[in-house]
Amino acid sequence: MGIRTGRQYIESLRDGRRLFIDGKAVGDVTAYAPLRGVIDTIAGLHDEQFDPALRDRLTFVSPSSGELVSKTYLEAKTRPEMESLAACFHLRASRTFGLMGRLTDFMSGWMVDQAVALDMLGKTLAAERTRGLMELCRENDLQITHALIDPQSDRSTIDAPAQAVHLVERRDDGIVVSGCRMLSTLAPVSNECYVGPYYPRKPGEEKFALNFLVAMNTPGLSILCRESFHRGESRFDRPLSARFDEGDAILMFDRVFVPNARVMVDGDIEAYNGILGARVGYTSLQACTRSTVKLRFLAGIALAIARANGRDKTQRFQAAIGELIALVSVAEGIRSGAINDALRRVEAYAAGKTAPEGDGLGEARAIGSPANAAVNFFFPYANTKAADVLRIAAGSGVLAMNEADYARPEIGRLMDDWLIGPNTTAKRRLELMKLAWDMTGTEFGSRSGLYERLYSGDPEINAQRWFRHPIARDCEALVEGLLA
Repeated sequence: MGIRTGRQYIESLRDGRRLFIDGKAVGDVTAYAPLRGVIDTIAGLHDEQFDPALRDRLTFVSPSSGELVSKTYLEAKTRPEMESLAACFHLRASRTFGLMGRLTDFMSGWMVDQAVALDMLGKTLAAERTRGLMELCRENDLQITHALIDPQSDRSTIDAPAQAVHLVERRDDGIVVSGCRMLSTLAPVSNECYVGPYYPRKPGEEKFALNFLVAMNTPGLSILCRESFHRGESRFDRPLSARFDEGDAILMFDRVFVPNARVMVDGDIEAYNGILGARVGYTSLQACTRSTVKLRFLAGIALAIARANGRDKTQRFQAAIGELIALVSVAEGIRSGAINDALRRVEAYAAGKTAPEGDGLGEARAIGSPANAAVNFFFPYANTKAADVLRIAAGSGVLAMNEADYARPEIGRLMDDWLIGPNTTAKRRLELMKLAWDMTGTEFGSRSGLYERLYSGDPEINAQRWFRHPIARDCEALVEGLLA
């Protein structure tokens, strides 16, 4: 089939899934008004693949069917291919201003990364099934979400809680699973859900070491969504909530049957734990690209607001926004580094090595993925910093009236006279303030800030992983060299 239109995507969501939002069962998600904006946004991304001016950047010819498919599935192995993939990620992230953290692009890259990782680990059957499922999603242009995190039943340990998704029965034709997984962003408007690793499993936890793909309408699967953040406000008043509220959900598996062909890892702890460490980095490239676009957008809003209220003429705000522009430059450097690092890993894997090896001079000897490090720490800092600068630049101006107030003739004419800025009309100033409020003050904005901080999981656990990385020993060796 290959790429599909926005209309085909929308029709695919009418599949009888068990979806619950605000205490109500939602029989047809496409008719649920609060999610209609994000559905239309995703449909627009599908339609863009057919645009002759964008087709080459967004698609490539499938190696299996010969049809045009999304380039987000490209297993790039050369510099031109990697740069082409990065350009595709950038264009798609730009269409949502980096605000949709779990566009299916993330899972496209993840599936390709996982297939390569399992091959590297010598897990032939798991790699073969992963490639089969990747092809299923690629050839049908499916929207994929994921559920990687165990429920918060006991956060004092990373041991698998009894409530997590686990094997309850093994059959000749597949497995039966029960339990809970979170936090599945994009779940209400996706076609498929990937369940896989994030926290490592230990010996004795084999029944939790599962990696599989299920359709969102699979019997026994319930999708429990958080409340929607768009409640019918106009796009003028909620320019972001009305378009990009992708939704989050907890997934409940009540004796869900998963056919063998959809099970990638079943009880193999080495494979389950090894996927994250042996990836090329397609996922990380997408994540860095999305985060960079969001940082650019936040810096842009801060600058536009400062110009609208005259704060761009003060040294304080010139310095604050100048720092954001510098952070954008650092982010772009990280994105370039992610491309180079992925190419080094492709070359290392082709040579039968498990990781790139440098001489410690021209190339680092011990190195972790710079893209992963950035997603763990740099981007949460940079985007949080940008949001703070935006809040200060906008000030109390964000506590503004709405579009309906401006539309009243007796009020609008007064606003046109009195609520203006330097070379800025009252309407444009109001429009900018509503944008700033939606980015920083609404439920959508608050969720966006929290999401950025926790995008790659628990920051402390991530930091502990970096503490154990070989590069830490290289750093310590410098001290030993001095004292010697």
